[in-house]
Amino acid sequence: MKYFEGKIDTLIDKLSHFVSVNQVFNPWKDTDETDNPSVDAVLIRRENLKKYLIKHKNAKYILLAESPSYGCHYTGIAMTSEEVVHKYPEIFNGYKTTSLYGNVKEKTAAIVWDVIKDSEKDFVLWNTFVLQTYKNNFSPRKPKAKEIASGLEILKDFLEIFHDKEIISVGKTAQNTIVKYNLGNDVYVRHPSCGGENIFRNQMQRFLDY
Repeated sequence: MKYFEGKIDTLIDKLSHFVSVNQVFNPWKDTDETDNPSVDAVLIRRENLKKYLIKHKNAKYILLAESPSYGCHYTGIAMTSEEVVHKYPEIFNGYKTTSLYGNVKEKTAAIVWDVIKDSEKDFVLWNTFVLQTYKNNFSPRKPKAKEIASGLEILKDFLEIFHDKEIISVGKTAQNTIVKYNLGNDVYVRHPSCGGENIFRNQMQRFLDY
């Protein structure tokens, strides 16, 4: 366990120093005006991520999506919003969140956790590009090819740590990256956003063992 924990510490340290192009937010390095100023938001998100990854050391699957949205911004965990953390205290016992509002919601996070929460098979969640991407009006955007390339070392590090897990690409960005860089098996499910919820739920059934 100490060896595995050391790997996680190294990964989080690399995350905390990862700098990409403009219009990205690094949850493990940056803060903004929507973070609660009375807490150490960066430290909380780093501690959440470490606890989460260690807990899912023996996961069966990696659920690999595109890039973080508002959920990860305030929890430090991919596809995991404040709403999810508070809704499932039996899963997130001891985890903290960091927004001013206290219960930020994210549709993708809500759908993903509703699907996997009761499964006998464990899933560890991650993103192809680990930083939150946004447009000038702060709405989410698809990560650019050069951004994905800039974060490839971190993705490879994560996949090396969880090397014995089956990768499930959530959406075409994740699938295309896995194929382009020959990073693992080509297993795809529809991303639940933009009208894909029902397809995602149906395609995920073969990986669940209730």
